[in-house]
Amino acid sequence: MNEVERYQSQQYQQYGGPIYQQGPAPRLISRRLYNIVLTGFVVLSFVIMAACSYITGTYEFLMFFMRNAMLFQIGSLVASIGGIVAMSIGRAKDNLTLGLVGYAIFTLTFGFTTSLVLAAYDMQTISVAFSATAGIMIVFGAAGIMFPRFFERIQGVLFTGLLAIIVIELVLAIFGVRQTATDIVVILLFCGFIGYDVHRASTAAPTLNNALWYAIELYLDIINVFIRLLALFGRRD
Repeated sequence: MNEVERYQSQQYQQYGGPIYQQGPAPRLISRRLYNIVLTGFVVLSFVIMAACSYITGTYEFLMFFMRNAMLFQIGSLVASIGGIVAMSIGRAKDNLTLGLVGYAIFTLTFGFTTSLVLAAYDMQTISVAFSATAGIMIVFGAAGIMFPRFFERIQGVLFTGLLAIIVIELVLAIFGVRQTATDIVVILLFCGFIGYDVHRASTAAPTLNNALWYAIELYLDIINVFIRLLALFGRRD
């Protein structure tokens, strides 16, 4: 049974009939190509972030940011949200063009925002944090494939924990308190999200839009681990 037939069979079993009769059937690709495309988009996201980091280090950008800091931050946030919305709509409508537009908007704006964080650390700290993040990605990515039921069971705990830590960090920020413990908790939570999202990506229908969507989810998981590791290692210096 090929990928198309397998996916159609799953839809029939789940919904009592092929759901694509109510709309256009998703354009499926081979699982191997799907994995290559997904990995490629994750890597491309980091390449874009690196390019943004180079630009934010220039004198011209620093002058622009100093004059327009608030406008830049608000604009980046709005554009990032818009990019995610465009990708979501593109995925729902199986519109790859819209998904790619959303991907470009999100990775550029988020890349510039993240680059401003990187500017606070030296290259040695960044290198150590990146190496540790790569190791975490390999370990928990493999765990997501080998132990899918475990990550399915803890998904509720992960989402609840994330909401709780966001509230806690907002309260701490109001009082000007920075705690290493919250960074550690966030790292542990996103280690779980890496395993869960790798599992979801590996079992999703192999379409280009799904590859794009799960690439961004994994990119965000990895970035959150990376930024928190930077904070931990940076405080030790």
